[in-house]
Amino acid sequence: MFKKDRPVEALVVGAGPVGLFTALSLARRGVGVEVVDTGIWPCQHSYALALHPASLALLDELGLKQQVLERAYPVRQLGLWDRDGARASIDLTSAGDCLAVVRQDVLEEMLESALADLGVKVSWRHEVSRIEQVNGAVSVRVDRFERESRGYIVAHTEWVVAESKEFEVPFVIGADGHRSRVRRALNVDFPEVGPPLYFAVFEFSADSGLDGETRLVFGDETTDVLWPLPGGACRWSFHLPGYTDEHAEALKNQLLKSGFGYFPTEREKDRSSGGGDSLPVLEEARLIEYVRARAPWFTARPAEVSWRTLVRFEKRLASRFGQGGMWLAGDAAHLTGPAGVQSMNLGLFEGHDLALNIANILKAGGQWDSLESFNTRWTQVWRELQGLTGGLEPTGNCPDWLKDKGGRLLPCLPAFGDPLRALAAQVGLRLKD
Repeated sequence: MFKKDRPVEALVVGAGPVGLFTALSLARRGVGVEVVDTGIWPCQHSYALALHPASLALLDELGLKQQVLERAYPVRQLGLWDRDGARASIDLTSAGDCLAVVRQDVLEEMLESALADLGVKVSWRHEVSRIEQVNGAVSVRVDRFERESRGYIVAHTEWVVAESKEFEVPFVIGADGHRSRVRRALNVDFPEVGPPLYFAVFEFSADSGLDGETRLVFGDETTDVLWPLPGGACRWSFHLPGYTDEHAEALKNQLLKSGFGYFPTEREKDRSSGGGDSLPVLEEARLIEYVRARAPWFTARPAEVSWRTLVRFEKRLASRFGQGGMWLAGDAAHLTGPAGVQSMNLGLFEGHDLALNIANILKAGGQWDSLESFNTRWTQVWRELQGLTGGLEPTGNCPDWLKDKGGRLLPCLPAFGDPLRALAAQVGLRLKD
């Protein structure tokens, strides 16, 4: 299951971008790391994501930035629009790099390959079935699953436990998504801190004329997003305020699925609902209706919609980021809306910080209380991003049409901390103390 010639000092649960990045950061610092994921294999159909300029700097430390940029669509400005046209623009390159839109499977393949170069192989089809903190260590049981043929009259296959391994490890990092087993083992609350957001999402090839710009489109009650994608495609995400029905509620657990409770998982990233294409809100006629009503300046018409889905985004924040030898990063600790891609990008920084602290503790005699500082820091950052403390307020330079939209813009900015303040200042907004 794991290499016997190398002690396991840190177990990373979850092989998405945050888990792989965290594992790579640990391995680069000499920490014996293993990665497990309930998925059958790396994702095959990928949901394109965006890497913040600051995240590209992190990848540069690992020697992966140039590889990412070669496969990415560079976004250099965030346009603020309404149905009448452009109202303002935010320069995303003010801190140096662009916003890089890249397929998630591309990013994961790069990270997994870099791990393999260091002798770390992801253990697919592995589930953490028990986890608890005992005597200053974390006791874990990991099950490996295989398909087994069953049935006499009607043959079929089932996933069964083929092997189990129990061991103790100093640290476990839960990067296992919104239904995190690690978070549940910590008994950490994960409350909603705001209402859920529904989006009808359409991807298609078209001459969109975006030219390196992502557009936020403000309506009276809606905040829509138009993304340029690699390969000449684009994605519209239309906000559906007040939308709810039984089918949509059934989609709740499809958001960034970790596979917990549905083992094993084919790691598709499309977040779709199986029969979701039949929903009225996803019909092509509705796409045209949304564009006409909310963005009549968008004149490109798709020859064919290649992909569509209805997504329910939740707004959640864990009460703690961990304790003792068990810590959380990424969607295991927080969820937010789609426009700023904040949860995944900040998850990379959380994984980076955890790697620094854990390596310092294991290799240099560092103090465990540094992890409590990690908890305090990222709790404060996320309370700010979720609008639970402060929020954006207008300054004297803020245009009148934007003054009441600070709460809607905050989760759409691809940054945190001082870089976020700098982006907001470009349109006359500031974070409240």
